[in-house]
Amino acid sequence: MANYITNTEADVFLPEVFSMEVIRETNPKMVLANLVKRFDQEAKLGDVIHVPSVSNFVANDKLANVPVAFQANTETNTDININQHKETSFLIEDITELQSKQGLMGHYSDAASTAIARAVDSSIAALASGFSTVEGTYNTAITTDVILDSIEDLDLVDAPESDRYFCFRSDVKRDLLDLAAYTSSDFVPGQPVATGNIGSLYGVQTFMSNNLVITGSNTNNMLFHKDAIGLGMAQMPRVQTEYSVADLGTKLVVDTVYGVSELRDNFGVLVRS
Repeated sequence: MANYITNTEADVFLPEVFSMEVIRETNPKMVLANLVKRFDQEAKLGDVIHVPSVSNFVANDKLANVPVAFQANTETNTDININQHKETSFLIEDITELQSKQGLMGHYSDAASTAIARAVDSSIAALASGFSTVEGTYNTAITTDVILDSIEDLDLVDAPESDRYFCFRSDVKRDLLDLAAYTSSDFVPGQPVATGNIGSLYGVQTFMSNNLVITGSNTNNMLFHKDAIGLGMAQMPRVQTEYSVADLGTKLVVDTVYGVSELRDNFGVLVRS
């Protein structure tokens, strides 16, 4: 048998080359924080935001020679506790940064910022399970009836038609695109079959977020009006760096301080699938 010099014999001479491009961790879309009622200014002082409610009055018949009946509603507060302080941090030693062909600090700071944004969205998504109004069945594809029943639930409590949002996970988006109603330009502008992007369902702005809660095969989707949930950002996500002489490396911390709370229970619908 002939003796050939192959890659096995010459392995010590073969360089290992790392691409300048990197494969990043997939980042779920951050959408929920932009859809709820914000109390960022109020959150900058104190640890609790008291959001007062205002009840409706009733219209009474005015009778001749009878004084009007003054109304006095007893109002209540809904509290948003600013009790969430999230951080993502790391340290890159000088030798690692010097010997790397990648811009490690840039790559990892982006990843850290994404982790913080995901935490805020996930806190909002977790509130869906607290909605008293529930439509749909777990581990079952969403149907047109489920969508229409959910919209009717908000109609019945006089939730304004503007600022309503339907948020669902990617697997539910696949189910909706299978329904003939949502592939017709009569219902959805933008030809979703071609673009895969559903912008509006029966007048409700629709978003996809894989930060919605899923347990096993049970998914908590959401249909809600903006006033259903409150978010107060006392500290917007910030990036801080510091050089450590003791560790001979650069430290980076991304953090944020916030609180979330359900404000109007009947303005939200848990849409199960």
